[in-house]
Amino acid sequence: MEKVINKYCPRSGKPVSSDSLTDYRGHKVGFCNPGCRDDFAANIEDRPSDTSYFNVVIKEHDL
Repeated sequence: MEKVINKYCPRSGKPVSSDSLTDYRGHKVGFCNPGCRDDFAANIEDRPSDTSYFNVVIKEHDL
């Protein structure tokens, strides 16, 4: 699997699936299934908790 900055899906808390990866601010992030990923991609403005989750992960890893 590609290098992903998160181990668990921010929406469900389940482990990240290799078929559910996407790019966010230049980093590879993962979700538990393609549906979670597609919903995040389609509704990024409506999901500030999802984006803030990834911003915190990026900051914690000094990326």
